[in-house]
This record gives sequence, C-alpha cells and structure tokens, in this order.
Amino acid sequence: MTASPVPASETQPPEHIDRNRQSNGFWGMAAFLATDVVMFTLLLVANIYLRRYSHGPGQASLDPGTTFWYSLGLWASSGVLILAERLRRQTELSGLLYLLTAGLGLVFVYGQVKEYLRLTHLGARVDVNLFYTGFYTVTGLHGLHVLVGALALIVAAVLRFGGRLGERRSGFTGGLGLYWHFVDGVWAVLFAVLYLWSGP
Repeated sequence: MTASPVPASETQPPEHIDRNRQSNGFWGMAAFLATDVVMFTLLLVANIYLRRYSHGPGQASLDPGTTFWYSLGLWASSGVLILAERLRRQTELSGLLYLLTAGLGLVFVYGQVKEYLRLTHLGARVDVNLFYTGFYTVTGLHGLHVLVGALALIVAAVLRFGGRLGERRSGFTGGLGLYWHFVDGVWAVLFAVLYLWSGP
C-alpha cells in the first residue's frame, strides 16, 4: 500500500508557516490603509473646496494651541510603540509601553471631545456651515480610527503580558504598528490643513 503524500505545509517547521501568516496580516493592513488614504484625501479636498463658500464661524473658532499639546502626545505615541516592539523580549516592559501608547491615544480622543464640546458651546455645530460639516466628519473619522487602534493596543498589551505575543504573531504587531503610524501621520496632515492653513 502506497502512503499518501504529506502536504508541504505539514512538512515545514511551524515557524515557517507563521511567518507567512504574519506577512499576510501586514500586507492586508497595508491594503486596508490604502483605501483609507483615498477616503481621507477626498474628505480633506471637499473641506478645502467647500470652506470657500462657508459662512458663519470658521477656522478662527478652533483652538490650535490646546489641540497641539494633545497632538504632541499622539505623535509621541508612535515612538513609544516602536520602543515597545524593540523591547518585546522584555515582556512586562514591552506590555507597559503598549499600554502607554494606547493611553496617549485615548488622551488625544479626550482632547478632541473637549474641543467638540467647546465648539458646540460657541455655536460651531456640525450643521452650522460647510466648514464645520467637513471638520466634524473628517476629524470624527480620524478619532474613531484612534479609538479602535487604542483598543487593539490594549489587547496587544494583554497578550504581551501573557507571553502570547511572540514571534508567531509578529504579523499582528507589524500590522498594528503600521496602522498606528498611519493614524499619527494622517493627523499631522489634518492638523496642518484644518488648524494652521487659512485656506485658498
């Protein structure tokens, strides 16, 4: 009786199989973010175009000074995340750095909520004019990205503390890192265009 051929995947060491899965996760995230680039670009271009026809409260009602400090925390979180991954062999320290990254992201979201409440108190609501319709739409979408990313970072921290975020799941951490750096980079563009640039 002739033995059935063993599938190639079963003859390869587990490390080889997991590395392939990690690569798929990373590139899957890259493909997802490519669609995000298109979406954010369209929303930003729409805001730039429509603000010319906007009446009532505009960019002057925004608070770039306070928002900058919250933004600085978000941008710094990218560096903390890089450090967390470089120190991944030190499980507890790496887990704490993941939590710190998530915490900085949540603080940024808190700052955005405060900004929304302040603007609403000033009468700059989402339906007051085209500028603020675009502003709330694009910054709200970005804030949702930060919130989702922060929750994923907390999950990563829990896995790290439990010793379940090793080399086998480097695709997950790689994809998460790419996502977080993308979110930080998008905010740099949004902050410059919405808060600093006076428009065409």
